[in-house]
Amino acid sequence: MHPIRIVRTTGFRLAVLFGGLFSLSVLVLFAVIYWTTSRALHQQLETAIEQEAHALAEHHLAGDVADLTRSIEERLKSQPQAFYLLLDPEERKVTGNLPKTLARPGWQDHPMPEALRTALSDDPADADGHRLLLLGTSLPDGFLLVVGKDLYAVSEVEEAIIRVFGWVFGITVLVAAAGGYFVSTQFLRRIDSINRTTRSIMDGRLSDRVPTHGTGDELDRLASNLNGMLDRLQALMESLRQVSSDIAHDLRTPLSRLRQRLEETRIRARQVEDFETAIDGALADTESILDTFSALLRIAQIEAGTRRAAFAEVHLSNLFQSILEAYEAVAEDQGKTLAASIEPGVRVHGDRELLTQMMANLVENAINHIPPGTNIRLALTQAPSGPVASVADDGPGIPAADRERVFQRFVRLETSRSTTGSGLGLSLVAAVATIHGITVELSDNQPGLRAVLDFGIPARGVRHSGVEAPAIR
Repeated sequence: MHPIRIVRTTGFRLAVLFGGLFSLSVLVLFAVIYWTTSRALHQQLETAIEQEAHALAEHHLAGDVADLTRSIEERLKSQPQAFYLLLDPEERKVTGNLPKTLARPGWQDHPMPEALRTALSDDPADADGHRLLLLGTSLPDGFLLVVGKDLYAVSEVEEAIIRVFGWVFGITVLVAAAGGYFVSTQFLRRIDSINRTTRSIMDGRLSDRVPTHGTGDELDRLASNLNGMLDRLQALMESLRQVSSDIAHDLRTPLSRLRQRLEETRIRARQVEDFETAIDGALADTESILDTFSALLRIAQIEAGTRRAAFAEVHLSNLFQSILEAYEAVAEDQGKTLAASIEPGVRVHGDRELLTQMMANLVENAINHIPPGTNIRLALTQAPSGPVASVADDGPGIPAADRERVFQRFVRLETSRSTTGSGLGLSLVAAVATIHGITVELSDNQPGLRAVLDFGIPARGVRHSGVEAPAIR
C-alpha cells in the first residue's frame, strides 16, 4: 500500500490531529507539573534556610559571637553540603566556607564558586547543576550572617521531570504515527473492498456484495446499507427483466389476436356490420392491453415509493365496510356469499386509495376463482401489535408450492386461464403491502384459501403456509 495514500486518508489525518492534541495536553501537563514541583522544592529549600538562619540568629542573641562561631563550625563539620558566612561590622570574615563576595543581605541565587564545586564533585558536567540559594541576615552589633543550600538536588529533580516528559512526548508521537498508519491501512482495505465490489457490479456482476466484518462500526453499517441498496437494485433489475419478458410473452397473444382479427376482417368482411363487429373486437382487445399497461404502471409507481407523500390516517373499519357493500351484490349475482366481521374504530396510517385497491383485488380474486355455492368471509380485528385483516374462502384453494408465485407479475395458474384477467391483481396487492409495511400470508383455510394481512409486523414480503391445499386456482 503506497505511503502517499495512507498519509492522505482521513483516518491518518484524524490520528495525527488527536496525536497532536494529546501531545499538546502532555506539554501543558509537563509545564504544570514542572512549575509546581520546582516551586515546591524551592519553597521547601527556602523554608529550611530561613529556619537555619533564624536558629543561628537566636543563638547569637542568647550568647556571644564566639558561641555563634563555634555553632557554625560544628554545622560545617556535620553537614559537608551546608554553606555559611559570618562577617563582623568591619566586613572581616569571622567564619564560614563562603567567599566574602557573596556577603549581602536578602535572597540571592548564585553559581557555586569553583573551589566549593570542586570539593563536591570532580565531574565538569555537574557544574551547571551546583548553584547556591543564599539568604543574608543582618545581626545585632553589625554582624552579617549568610546561610546557603545547594540547588543541585532541585536541579536533578527538574532534569528528571524533563527527561520523563521527553520520553512520554516522543512515545506519544510514535504511538500517534503508528496508530494513524494502522487505522489508515485498515480503513483503506475496507474502502478498497467497497470499491472492488462497486467496480464488479458496474461490470455486470449484480450478485456481488460488500463484505462485512461483524464489528458493527460505521463502515460495517455503511456496508450493510450498501448491500441493502444493492439487494433492492438487483430486485428491481430482476423485476424489470421479468416484466420485459412477461410483457413480451403475455401481450404477444392479445396483440397477435388483434392483428389476426384485423387481417381476417380485411380479407373477408364485405358488409358494414362485419367491419363494426371487427372494430368492436379490436377495441376490446386494445382496452385489455391498455388495462394491462395501466396496471404495470401503477405497480411501478407504488414500488418506487412515490405515493408515500400522500399517507394520512385511514379509517380502516369504514374502508372494509365500503368493500363489503360494493362486492356483496356482485358475489350474490354469481351465486356466492360474501360476509364480514369488522371491528369498529380501527385506523392505520397509509394511502386510502391504495389500501382500497389492495382489499378490492383480494375480494375480486376470491369471487372470480371459487365456484358457485361457496362462501367468502372478510374480517378485521385490532390486535395488540396492530390491525389484522383476512379474506378467506372455502373454494378449491392454492397449493403451497404456488402460494408465493401467484404474487409475481402475469402469473396465472392453469385453472385461471379460462377467466378474465392479466395476472397482475395479486402483484399489486404485494406492492401495496410492501409500501405500507404489511405482511401478507397465504395459508390453507381447510378448505379454501386464507389471506392474512398483518398491519403491525414490519413487512417481510409474502409468506405462505407449508400446508398443502387440495386444488389449483
